[in-house]
Amino acid sequence: MRGRRWARVVAALCSVGLVVAYATPARAQTSGSTWAAIGGGALGLYSGAVLGSMGSWLPCNRTYQSMTCVRTSTVAAGVLGAASGVVIGAVDSETLWDAAVGAGIGFAAGAAAGVIMKPFLQRFGWDDVAAVGLMGGAIGASPVGAVIGLGAGTVIGVALWQLVPSIELSDALAFSVGGMALGGLTGWVYRALDVESSQPAPAAHAAIPIGFTLTF
Repeated sequence: MRGRRWARVVAALCSVGLVVAYATPARAQTSGSTWAAIGGGALGLYSGAVLGSMGSWLPCNRTYQSMTCVRTSTVAAGVLGAASGVVIGAVDSETLWDAAVGAGIGFAAGAAAGVIMKPFLQRFGWDDVAAVGLMGGAIGASPVGAVIGLGAGTVIGVALWQLVPSIELSDALAFSVGGMALGGLTGWVYRALDVESSQPAPAAHAAIPIGFTLTF
């Protein structure tokens, strides 16, 4: 039952990522602002923290202090996402707007998937629906990286499931989720570096010739 439940959750999140990845068109870069930087920090903090928590499920469950491990991963990923969001908002407000729209679409799609799954899953309440929505929003804010990470994590998880006897289906699904989370977080960092590197270099000061005549 546990494996089937996570399989359905992962399938829903895959749909969220794919929908958002192709729903948001690219836009030309524009200048950012202080308020955009603040908003980017908040959005990056939310998305990074949720992705960090998701990505820590598998490795932290193998430790003696799993809750401490999850909290540390969540905080670290949240800080990284916030820093990336601040850079994006300060440099390119349109890229940040795309991330915000993606987060909204992802949350709506995730919540809708949770509502659809609710009648078919035992002990799946409205808090679980909200949790799936929040995960969908975090993924939707960084869809391309999340989809790439999901694909890589799924390949690795399925391979280990088939080759290693101690790896169960739930572990393979956790690899998929972990890959998706890592890919989404990497997407935040990549966009921050991309918008920063695309900034035009400061123009060199033009030399102004000054002529004068010296007469004795």
